[in-house]
Amino acid sequence: MPRASRSSKAAPLSVGLDIVEIARIKKAGTPAFLKRVFSRSEIAYCQGKKSRWQHFAVRFAAKEAVYKALNLEGVALRDISVARDADGRPSVVLKGKRMPSIALSLSHSDHYAAAVAVRS
Repeated sequence: MPRASRSSKAAPLSVGLDIVEIARIKKAGTPAFLKRVFSRSEIAYCQGKKSRWQHFAVRFAAKEAVYKALNLEGVALRDISVARDADGRPSVVLKGKRMPSIALSLSHSDHYAAAVAVRS
């Protein structure tokens, strides 16, 4: 079996994972909290959903997962946004710029929301 080249300059994969209780986000979900953590477009999207707290919670988990995957110091959670591409898949926007090098997977149940972010 061939050995991997040690001279490869490809950046290593970086993974972030987060899970949150939906009830915790709902309890913290004051207008001040929402404005501090979510972008206007995220707030509008989530408030337009029947199960809004699941959507807020999964976006919160996504922000945390991206933060962990990128090791972002000095970046506020509000600087990280979850958008949807033309096919409806979640994508990451960092400080207004789409980040195609980050894959995002979101999931939620009645009680928990989870997200995984992978930077290639």
